Amino acid sequence: MRERIHRHRTLTVAAFAVTGCLLFLPATAPGQEEPASECQLVGTAGTNVAAKAIEAARAAEDPGAMAEAYREALDALQNELAGDEPAPYLLAAQAAIGLKDYTAADGYLTRFVELAPECETPHAHDARYNAWVALYNEGIQQYQSGEIDLALESFETANMIFPDTRSLNNAALLYVEKGDNASAIENYRRAIEAPGDQDQHRNALIGMADLLLLEGSVAEALEAYQGYLERHPDDVVARIRYALALTDAGQGDEASSIFEQVLARDDLTTEQWVQVGVGLFNSERYAHATQAFDRARAGNPYNKEAMENYVSASIQGGTASEVIGLADTLVNWFPYDETSYQLLAGALSKTAEDKLAMGILQNEQEMPIIFHSIQMAQVDDDQYIVRGVVEARASGAGQAMTIQFEFLDASGQPLMTEKLSFQAPAAGETESFELTVTSDTPIAGFRYAKSEGG
Repeated sequence: MRERIHRHRTLTVAAFAVTGCLLFLPATAPGQEEPASECQLVGTAGTNVAAKAIEAARAAEDPGAMAEAYREALDALQNELAGDEPAPYLLAAQAAIGLKDYTAADGYLTRFVELAPECETPHAHDARYNAWVALYNEGIQQYQSGEIDLALESFETANMIFPDTRSLNNAALLYVEKGDNASAIENYRRAIEAPGDQDQHRNALIGMADLLLLEGSVAEALEAYQGYLERHPDDVVARIRYALALTDAGQGDEASSIFEQVLARDDLTTEQWVQVGVGLFNSERYAHATQAFDRARAGNPYNKEAMENYVSASIQGGTASEVIGLADTLVNWFPYDETSYQLLAGALSKTAEDKLAMGILQNEQEMPIIFHSIQMAQVDDDQYIVRGVVEARASGAGQAMTIQFEFLDASGQPLMTEKLSFQAPAAGETESFELTVTSDTPIAGFRYAKSEGG
């Protein structure tokens, strides 16, 4: 049975293009220019009262008092919301956002910009962005709590008030989870055109193209890749995915040419080589995938994802004997990782060491806990997060566990250690965990030891 390598798909939760980092966005708008000199807003009796009420609402600690102040602001503006002065509409939008009436706020801001287009930046932009941040963070919290429908509603509302690639991508992922591919495709399509960074636009493109291919719309998927690559010709990950789509379309010669061009490059990062390798592996080009993961390891031999995928591609590509040592290292470095044992057993089995392979799998079964999908991501210049899922076996259920993590520099030397303490869940159940560390020296990789508690 052929294994399939994939990057775990999770919601985007920060202004960083890192998969699975549970961070929240700041409740302030990104740097905008100062108001243009031609933006002149005229105050009225109603806006003066509303501005003081909004200030009081923002200072209030009691939710009831806050809501009352926002309603007071709206009441003061009611007689002025049928006129042509823009200021009342801006303040009404701010009060409506405070009351979480985002549909009304959207209407007020739309009218504000109609009346004062010169004031859209920063006034309307900032109001929309700050509303988006609140909705976005709320959606992340709901998603983490398993409230998928509520999270989707929050992201959809966020996309109404301020379309952004991150919230559109998240809505698309949740639609996929619900089996609504048509809505997912539409959200991805909007995400490609919305404000956002290139990594997020690529994620939207790949998500949309994958669904189009699944639905049989091959030509549309190819056209989407072609349009994106015209704008971003140096995006190697998108080019590899385009080649995979060409393979699905029966255009193997053109796809092979792209694969060869990419593998001939010498300017890719470890992370880019990993993504190239994943694409090649999933197209069953195991020898080429092995090359890509080997290049990734040349850039950073301590990257866990590159180590695991290099072993997996080698096993599938018929060179298992060459990676038994590395697979054994994975077991020693990550003794609770289910994947580590499976890779070592797979390599041994491919070299006719079936008895040893069975022993390795038995060792894995005797572990009190098992880790799934544990990876490290850099989320800031000096901040890193290790995140994964722990599953308890009967022997480890409810145990207090303390696991020491060791973080390595580019030469493989330990930079620091950090302990992760938790209580194992009930037998057969899983829980997520995170470990955050800060280092002025770049961290190349990590490893951990068995628990001090068992």
